[in-house]
Amino acid sequence: GVGALVGHFSSYGIDKDFIKAAQDKVTEGTSAVFLMTSDAVPDKVTAAIKESGLDFELFYTNLSDEQEAQLREDFAG
Repeated sequence: GVGALVGHFSSYGIDKDFIKAAQDKVTEGTSAVFLMTSDAVPDKVTAAIKESGLDFELFYTNLSDEQEAQLREDFAG
């Protein structure tokens, strides 16, 4: 499973360490939200989620403009 994910998402610039971290944190009985934004400030996102009272952990990665465009195109279709 993880090998296939790493291979698929590495073409978008999402490295195996990020995928592994997500796999380690999202376990049975938990959930995850994957959010793709442009110009988001992680500190502001963290503050907004904390204000909601949710128990969460935020981790993120950055993509080049080209990688982001490809990801958006692939998921739009």
